[in-house]
Amino acid sequence: MSEDDSGEIPLLSMEEAIAEVRRWLDVEKVDPERIFSQMGDQIVRYKDLIYHLEQETPDGKLLRFSISRGRVMRKTRDEQNQALLQIVAPPPPPK
Repeated sequence: MSEDDSGEIPLLSMEEAIAEVRRWLDVEKVDPERIFSQMGDQIVRYKDLIYHLEQETPDGKLLRFSISRGRVMRKTRDEQNQALLQIVAPPPPPK
């Protein structure tokens, strides 16, 4: 997945976004009761994210976009770091 020529970020599928949230909960051991976002009286906890993604609520659509954007940014940052490491790497010792 990469940014296309128009600058738009390709969205992950619903299944990919749900898998990412499950990874947060299962692998990274994020507390499901922890608040993911809060706006006024509305609170979204990590345990609610999969529901929002599955039901395609406005919060779920925003979350899917955010996860997609985060992956593109992470991939771009990793590519930039690799390019920098190639520039900075010392030359091999003479034989």
